[in-house]
Amino acid sequence: MRGYIRKRGNTYSFTIDIGKDEQGKRIQKVVGGFKKEKEAELACAKMIALLENGGYVHPSKTTLGEYLIEYMENHSKHEIRPSSFQTQMIILKKRIIPVLGMIKLQKITPLIIQKFYTETLEQGFKATYVKSMHAILKKALKRAFEWGMIEKDIASLIKSPRIPPPETTVWTRDEMNKFLSIAKERKLYVVYVLAIYTGMRKGEILALKWKDCDLDQREVTINKTLTLVDYKLGFEDPKTTRSKRIISLPEFAVTCLKRHKAQQNQDKLKMGAGYKENDLVVATNEGNPLYLTSINADFNAIINNTFLPKIRFHDLRHSHATLLLQMGENPKVVSERLGHAHIGTTLGTYSHILPNMQKNLADNFNLIMGSPPERTDEEDNSTTGGQNVVKFNF
Repeated sequence: MRGYIRKRGNTYSFTIDIGKDEQGKRIQKVVGGFKKEKEAELACAKMIALLENGGYVHPSKTTLGEYLIEYMENHSKHEIRPSSFQTQMIILKKRIIPVLGMIKLQKITPLIIQKFYTETLEQGFKATYVKSMHAILKKALKRAFEWGMIEKDIASLIKSPRIPPPETTVWTRDEMNKFLSIAKERKLYVVYVLAIYTGMRKGEILALKWKDCDLDQREVTINKTLTLVDYKLGFEDPKTTRSKRIISLPEFAVTCLKRHKAQQNQDKLKMGAGYKENDLVVATNEGNPLYLTSINADFNAIINNTFLPKIRFHDLRHSHATLLLQMGENPKVVSERLGHAHIGTTLGTYSHILPNMQKNLADNFNLIMGSPPERTDEEDNSTTGGQNVVKFNF
């Protein structure tokens, strides 16, 4: 590949033949405005190196908004869950594209995006929302760099806002037992038992099927979650690979499931042909999946008539994990039970419990060691040069 230097008036320019278009016509890159011929030669050599190494990006009028829609529809859509795709498209169309969409993709800089994050936070949006925007932009811009649409990997230069630890209220063992005693006659009682005794997510409970319940072995297999996409209920794979797991059931939960199944069989007989057999553990009277919001409504209706601390349904999962950690269970085992992608997620979420665990650990170690024996006068005199001699074998 060669370049040609020309003098035009008082300045120099260079021309490089890049290739041919679809019609066979030559494509040339012309850059001018150099005061000295040497400057034009150096710039020409640098441009040729970029072209030969694949580092040159042809100018494009594509806007960030156009690229993001193209990226989501033709790439990301096939890599993420339908519910995640719908959520990300809502964020794109409601916030990112209205503010940044008209900027040309190749004109986007880290400063523009960081300023956008700051303005979004100042307008009252939560840090978790900005973090979701950041996740979308980071992946999309990284792929644009890999596809040769932008010169720099802007994604690696953007920083996500720090998210303060969430303030979560959990119930104690007595409060959980109190709630279960109040909810005992409710139709969704088994939902609350599973949430408290296993730490399962709401969508996992509502997607659970009897074929995934081995009550003899006292375990359930989690392999699906219930989601709402385009106002339609559906079953998807869990959010992470580790979310697919086997959970051991306490005996009380097994007993409740057996009792629930017996009652469900009676309801099926009453419904007759009108019952749709979906094999769901938790279902409507007709056998269909329950809407996730119906769980929230029933749960809130119960606690609003009690003196129990007000919490969300999802906080039953946190209460389950907190109690396990307070009991001294291994955080790694708790993490696997909850289906967290990494143990760091577990440690970060329940960091408020760790100081107490450290204290218990110290007390237990002291208990195991007991009191060391008192030194004798003979041992005190067995010194060399007035100092005790201690030998270590490494």
